[in-house]
Amino acid sequence: MKCKLCEWKKHYKKIYEDDLVVAVWDSPYVRGHVTVILKRHADNLTELSLEEATAMMNVWIKVGKAIEQTLHPSIINWQINCNWTRHVHGHIYPRWESDPDWGEPIHLPTKEQAHNKEYVIKELSPDDLLKIEDLLFHKN
Repeated sequence: MKCKLCEWKKHYKKIYEDDLVVAVWDSPYVRGHVTVILKRHADNLTELSLEEATAMMNVWIKVGKAIEQTLHPSIINWQINCNWTRHVHGHIYPRWESDPDWGEPIHLPTKEQAHNKEYVIKELSPDDLLKIEDLLFHKN
């Protein structure tokens, strides 16, 4: 059985894709949260070819710029993971100084907290989604 990130099409909505990498919308609890996933399964960054590492960084930056230009966060937190999900991926977390946990790491809700609606969902507006898509697909 493949991992959840290998089967990203079943679990996520794509925002951008090239031959080696896909970027998907992730947790609705962080407005604009995107996960950038290497399409080939790799447990660790040291397994990536230079081409794959470059592709990951290019998509990360391209999507991050589109988010900055549309959402105007105070800053973006960038995170590379290979721990709980043994598959190379990275997160884009837009942050605003008005965030209740500004200056702290991102804390996503547990399943119980999400179920009990202890966290507020921060979805993007349809207009913001269209602006980001336009930047990603129609501008170089």
